[in-house]
Amino acid sequence: MILAKVHTTPKQRDEFRLLIAIRFASLMALAKSNNEPIECPRVQTRVAELEKYLAHNHPSQLFISQFENQAGELGDNLAMRYNHHTGRITIWRNTPLHQSGKVFQLRASI
Repeated sequence: MILAKVHTTPKQRDEFRLLIAIRFASLMALAKSNNEPIECPRVQTRVAELEKYLAHNHPSQLFISQFENQAGELGDNLAMRYNHHTGRITIWRNTPLHQSGKVFQLRASI
């Protein structure tokens, strides 16, 4: 996880600062309600800051390996993906099915 590694370059430190801001805003949004974190205006503002940063700066190799076109962890229950083609970031709650309280019907083939 990018948030747990030692950051050796200024680019990695900038990305770390922006990711931490998104993570804490998301945790605060989840603490206040059961909605998805991206619906919170504070999270949207932090995501816009990271999108702006990535639009003007090429991401570090560590960021690319963790988040580009794949889901990367922002913590225990949060995931983030960066689409470099569109420059958009998506964040969602990454809760295991047995903890979500939702029941999904599985289709069985007979």
